[in-house]
Amino acid sequence: MARRGISKLMLVSGGFLWATAIASLVAVSQNSSSPETSEDGGNVPSVNGTASSPIKPGEQKSSVRIGFPARTLPEFNLQECMGEKLRLKDLKGKRWVASFVFTRCTSTCPMITKAVMDLHDDKRVAENAADVTFVSFTVDPNFDDVEILKTYSETWSPDRERWKFLTGSQQQIYELIVKGFGLYVKENLGDNRRAGFEVAHSNRVVLVNEDGIPVGTFLATREEDMVKLRRILTGRDKFPQPGAASEFSFSTSEGKPLQIQFEVQPADSDKAEEEVVPSSDKPKGGSSPPPAAENNTGSDSTTAAPVSATAHNANIERRLPSWAKRLPPVNASLNTLAAILLICGLIAIRKKRELVHRNFMVSAFLTSAVFLACYLAYHYALGKYTGEHGKRFPGHGIAGVVYQLILWPHIVLAACVPVLAIRVFQHAFAERRAAHRKLAKITFPIWMFVSVTGVIIYGMLYHWPVAVAAPAVNG
Repeated sequence: MARRGISKLMLVSGGFLWATAIASLVAVSQNSSSPETSEDGGNVPSVNGTASSPIKPGEQKSSVRIGFPARTLPEFNLQECMGEKLRLKDLKGKRWVASFVFTRCTSTCPMITKAVMDLHDDKRVAENAADVTFVSFTVDPNFDDVEILKTYSETWSPDRERWKFLTGSQQQIYELIVKGFGLYVKENLGDNRRAGFEVAHSNRVVLVNEDGIPVGTFLATREEDMVKLRRILTGRDKFPQPGAASEFSFSTSEGKPLQIQFEVQPADSDKAEEEVVPSSDKPKGGSSPPPAAENNTGSDSTTAAPVSATAHNANIERRLPSWAKRLPPVNASLNTLAAILLICGLIAIRKKRELVHRNFMVSAFLTSAVFLACYLAYHYALGKYTGEHGKRFPGHGIAGVVYQLILWPHIVLAACVPVLAIRVFQHAFAERRAAHRKLAKITFPIWMFVSVTGVIIYGMLYHWPVAVAAPAVNG
C-alpha cells in the first residue's frame, strides 16, 4: 500500500510539473504573436501619419507624429561624454535620432535608452542607414557631467561613432528641447522631487533630417512606434518630409538667450496628443497640459507614479556589474544540467546500474550546489548594486497568473530539496536501501520540478516579448 501511495504522489507531482510547463509555453506563444511585436504592425501609420489599416472601435490611435511644419533646430554646442564637442553643424548632412534621458532615472529612461540601443544594434539599420547617428541628450545636466554620462553610456556598449551622449548647461539643453524639438522637460522641485524622479520629460525620440529639421516623433516606450521608426531607417517606409515652413524664434528680439520658465499642469488624458509649450509662450486663454501619455513626470502632487516592470528590470540591468549579468543564464544552464542528470540517474537505476546511478545523482547534487552558490552571488549583487530583491515578470493577464503558479511552488519546494537530497544520500551511503528508495521517490519529482521550473522562470523573466512587457503608453 505504501508503494502504491508513493506512485500516486509521483504521478500527481509529475502531472503538475508538466501542466505548468505546458501552460507557460502556451502563454508565451499567445503573447509573442501580439500585433505590437510584428514588424509589419497592423496599425503602424504610414508616412502621412494615417493608419495603414482602419482603426477599429476600441483600438488605440497611433502616437507617431510625422509631417509637422518645417523648423530648423537652433545651433547648439554641447559636451560629448568622450570629451569632444558636438554642434548641430557637425550633424548636418546626416540623419539622426534624438532621445532625452538622465542617469538617475528609475522610470522610463532605461526603456527609452534600451529602445535606442535596439535600433543602434539592429543589423538592418546598420546596413541600410550606416550614416544615421543616435544622439542622447541628458535632461539632468547639473548632475550628469561628462564622467557620469560616460559611465552610463558604457552600459549600452555604443559604437562611439554612431551614438553620442551629450551634456551641457541646463538652460541651453532645456531651450533646445522645448523650443527646438517642441517637447516637454522640467526639473522637479520641492515635494515633487524624489530619488529617481528628479526631472520630468517627454518619452519621445525625434527623427531629424540632413538639414537639421525634425520630421517625426515616436514614443520610445511604445513598441509600435519604434517598429515604425525602424522601418523608416531601414528604407522599408519612405523617409518623411517636413511640412510647410513656420515662423520660429529662439531668442529675444535683443538677441539674448530666452529665459524659459516652466509650469506643471495636471495631466489630461483627453488631451494626451497636445504639445506642451513653456509658460512664456502659452496663448492667452489657456495652456496645454503635459501629455499624460508622453511625459515621464514621476509623480503628481500627491502620489508617486508606479514604475513599470520593464523599467524596473531595465534599471537593474543598467546598475548591475557585467559579472552579475552573466549569472542568470549560467543558473538556467545549471538547472537544465541538473534535470538531465536526474533523468539519467533514474534511467540508470531502472536498469539496475547502481554505480552509474550513484554517479549521476552525486553529479546532480553538485550541480545544484553550484547553482545555489551562483544564485546567492547574483542576489548579493542585486542588493549591493541596485537595492532591489529581483526582477519583476513583465507579462499580464493569464501569463501573470501562470507565472505566479510556477514561482511560488518553485520557491517553497526549492527550500526542501537540499534537506531531502542530503537525507536520501545519507540513506544510500548507510545502505538503508528501503528508506533510501522510499524517500527518493518523494525527492525525485520535487527536485525535478524545481530544476525545470527554474529554467521556465528564467525564460519568462529574461525572454518575455518586450512589446508585451512594455505598456503602450508609459507615464
